[in-house]
Amino acid sequence: MNGKPKWVALGVVLGVAVALMLPSLAQTSSPAPGAMDRTVTVNGVGTIRSAPDEAVVMLGVRTQGATAEEAMAANSETMNGVIGAILSEGVRQDDVATAWINLYPNYSETGTTIVGYSAENQVSVTVRDMGRIGKVIDRAIGAGANLTSGISFSVSDQNDGLDRALEQAVADARHKAEVLAGASGAQLGAVVQVAETGAPTPPPLYRDYAMAAEAGSVPPVEPPTIETQVSVTVVWELI
Repeated sequence: MNGKPKWVALGVVLGVAVALMLPSLAQTSSPAPGAMDRTVTVNGVGTIRSAPDEAVVMLGVRTQGATAEEAMAANSETMNGVIGAILSEGVRQDDVATAWINLYPNYSETGTTIVGYSAENQVSVTVRDMGRIGKVIDRAIGAGANLTSGISFSVSDQNDGLDRALEQAVADARHKAEVLAGASGAQLGAVVQVAETGAPTPPPLYRDYAMAAEAGSVPPVEPPTIETQVSVTVVWELI
């Protein structure tokens, strides 16, 4: 008789414990159908075309000598003359920078004996007056430049063109997203994520101006139109 109340009390305690657990079990149940967030992800492209106002010309000197010292000394003397000629055409001193210097041995036909050395020195020249590109090249070649890696054109205010291209890319992405949302019976909500996914740069224009100078004149340089193209990926919430 004395043990029976203990079992009753124990049953009451277990019942209370189960009742306390039920709310937490309800909180971890699966969400109702359609309660998951819906999004749409699209890519957009923007392109801006503009005229370049800067050109980087690669000009250099290749010299030879019986020794490494002779090759380098001859190269230094000729390169100083080339740089002086470039500056005389109105190019600023800080727009001329050494791109690379190279010194290597020259071998005999058998490839076993060193018969001399070649030295190469190339500078990058930023020309800000498009009408003087040909003159700068002509003067440099006249002073002894016989090495070139071509020309690359650019616009000095790239950020302005890039900003406009990004705005176009986002607008393109929004248009596509609106079409997709409307076709699925939804509307665009807030932007969840946006990322720039590509911004290619125009390739340099290559010409062998040293060979052109030997033919008698440097060909006219016509700056191409610079195309700035970017792409973005944008994620919108669907409502």
